[in-house]
Order: sequence, then structure tokens, then C-alpha cells
Amino acid sequence: MILAIGTLSSCVDTSVSAPAADMPKTFVGATRLTRASPISQDWWRAFADPELNKLIELGSAKNPEILEAQGRVGQARANVDLASANLLPTVSGGVGKARGDKYGFGTSTNSYGTASGSWLVDIFGGARAQKRAAEARFDAAVFDAAETSLNVLSSIGSTYVDLRYYQERIALARQTVENRKRNLSLMRDSQGVGQSSGLQIVQAEQLVAKADAELPSLEIQLESSIATLASLTGVPDAELRAELHDKAAQPRPRYKIGVGIPTDVIRNRPDVRRAEKNFIAAAESVGVAKAAFYPSLELSGYITPTAVVHTGHVDIWQMAANLTAPIFDGGKNKANLASAKAQLQQAQAAWQSAVLNGIAEVEKALAAYNRDGRNIAAQEKLASTSEETLRLGRVSFQLGASEFFNILDAERDYLEAQQSRAQAIRDQALHYIALCKAAAPVTQGTRARGQIADSPPTYRLGYK
Repeated sequence: MILAIGTLSSCVDTSVSAPAADMPKTFVGATRLTRASPISQDWWRAFADPELNKLIELGSAKNPEILEAQGRVGQARANVDLASANLLPTVSGGVGKARGDKYGFGTSTNSYGTASGSWLVDIFGGARAQKRAAEARFDAAVFDAAETSLNVLSSIGSTYVDLRYYQERIALARQTVENRKRNLSLMRDSQGVGQSSGLQIVQAEQLVAKADAELPSLEIQLESSIATLASLTGVPDAELRAELHDKAAQPRPRYKIGVGIPTDVIRNRPDVRRAEKNFIAAAESVGVAKAAFYPSLELSGYITPTAVVHTGHVDIWQMAANLTAPIFDGGKNKANLASAKAQLQQAQAAWQSAVLNGIAEVEKALAAYNRDGRNIAAQEKLASTSEETLRLGRVSFQLGASEFFNILDAERDYLEAQQSRAQAIRDQALHYIALCKAAAPVTQGTRARGQIADSPPTYRLGYK
């Protein structure tokens, strides 16, 4: 399959070849997802986590990067208005009154008004191409804002997943410390009856110290996650820390998701749409540069009616047409055209790069996401069998049929199984977010929200 932008041409006969990229018929691994739901704009709701929903809402409203991107959209919209104004005539007027002896013939009082206008006729389409380029840059700014929002919200989701993971790991570490301290106490009690040696006591003390040593690094990671969330959401660190202090279950998506046809998925990525619009703007800029080689026509005029007291009425007016053409500019127009063509080449390469990166991101995310379910099932089974082994080991020790160190080994295996299960749940959530970020469609109503709904798209983009 081929992904391409429709052929472009300007009013100054600038023909631009549309870039194209080879597309796979299906994404690798996409067919393995059965009964999967399509990726939606509010992908985070699949976790059914009120705290995450609240953080996403705060980030959408207060994140500085999102607000900055929205400001760029407003600036681009103003540039469209500015380019549109260049296509229209300008008219100005004024009134006044004067009294004096201007020529030495006596004092007189004059009342006058003036009206003037000018219009640069866009014969060769340079101004119209400039307007279309401004519209394309506005659309690019809108899609850039959509991509910024997607990046920020996915970062909030990923950081929240990390935060709950580190809370789970800290809880496991603290539980392990308590269990090992209890085991150490039992071994000391049994030392008197010859069931535990001094070496075994020291080794048990070492296990307690090892479990204690894991806590500081996990707590640092937890603090770092909270600080990152505070930065992303614009919420003070202390307020967020109080909100997220209590441990909660690790977030898990409640349903499977699938991706559609590669051409549609890649076309709807905000970075690809932005690259398309930048390509169109660059193509129109070539037209603007070419128009500078041709003559320009400006129509202008003014009228100044003047009433002189006791004398009469005088009208002064003029109409003019001014035709100018470049004769010698030291190569300025040629340099501008060469620069515009070079920028067009860069925009074409950027579009192709965005398409290829999009394909790679989707397939990487799919490859990871497809294996998460099996991994979690295996880790849960391992945790279950490890817990049963630990239970049987304790019963055997109480009956005097095995040594206490068998319990320590079983506890270590059970802890590792719990840690691996927590890691698997974390990986599934992170891979889910990565897939949503890679394949989430751009909001269809973005243009209307950008306050340009009254302006139809200049080009129809063709994808084959």
C-alpha cells in the first residue's frame, strides 16, 4: 500500500510532486488481537481509575507545554488573518477644520475631509499562495498542539503507573522485612534447643539487612514519580503527595485494544498530519517566491473635499495605477526561491520520516502489548505456586521434617514471584499507553476548536 499526499500546484504554475511512502497491509501482530476495541481519544478511561482521571484532567487544563502549544495555535490563526488582509484593499479617511491666513490674503476658515485607498492586485497569485501557506501553518500548529497534549497525557499515565508500581514494591519490601524479622526471632528461640546454629543466625540477620537496604532506593523512585506528576499537572508537590499517599492497586486496562488499517492509523497520527501541513505550507512558499519574479499592480487614489468660508468649495482628488517589475535585485529573488525549494525538500523528508517512525512505533508497541497477557498469567501462576510451597515448607518445619532454611528459600522465591508479577502488571499498563500513544487518532474536531471552522481546507489529501 502507498501513503501519499495529493499533488499540489499554485497559481504561478508551481508543480510539486507528492511524497509517498510504502505501507504494510497490516501491522505485525495486529491479527492476534481478538474482540478488541478501537483506540479512543480518552484511552485512560480503560483503567477505570478515578485518581488517574483526575490527574489527566488537571494536566489538560494546567500543563505549561499544552498551554504554550495552544498559544502557538492562536498566533498561527492571527497570521492567517494577516495574510487574508493582504488580499483586500485598504481604505482610510479623516476630517478636520483649520483657520488662518495661509497666503497673506486674509483670515479664512476651512473645513475638509479626506478619503484614500489602495489595493495591491494579486495578478500572479503570490498573496493567495501566502494565505494558503498561512492556513497550512495554522493547521500544523493545531496538530502540533494535539501531539503535545497526547505526549503530556501519556507521560502522566506512565508516571502514574510507575508511582503505583513503586508503592506496591515498597509494600512488598516492608512485608518482607517483617517476615524476616519474625523468622530471625524464631531462629534465635530455636538456637537454644540446637535447631539453629550461630552461622544460620548471622545469615538470617543478613537477609533482614538486605530487605531493609532495598527500601531507600524504592522510596526515592516513588518521590521522583510524585515530583514528575506535580510538574506535569501543575499541582503543588505537597498537595499531590497528600492525594496519592495511600497505596492503591496497580492500574490495569479493563479491555483489549486493536489497531486498524495501517494507512488510516498512520494518516491520523498528529505528527504525520502536522508534517503534511508543513509540506503544503512549504509548497505554497515556493509559489510565493516565484510570484516575486513577476510585475505587481497597485491601484490607489484619494479625494479631499474642502469648504472655505465665504469663498466656496474645492475638491482635490487623484486616481493612480502603479505597475512595478523587478529589474535587478542582486540575485535576491533567486536566493529566496532556492531557499523555498530547499525547505520543501526538508518538509518532504520530514513527512516520510514521520510516516516511517509511526509504523515502527505502532509495531513495537503491538509486539510488547500482545505478550503482556501471557506474561501476567505466567507470573500469577508462579506467585500462586510459590505461596503454596512456602505454606507447605512452614508446615514441614513445624512437624520437624525440614530445616528452617527451606522456609527462607521459599520466602525468597515467593518475594521474587510477587515482584515479577508487579513488574508484569506495570509493563502491561505501560505498553497499553505506548500503543494508545502510537496509534491514537487525532481529534476530528480539532480544526473547529482552532477557530477556523469558517475556512474550508485548501487541499484534499489523498492516501492510496
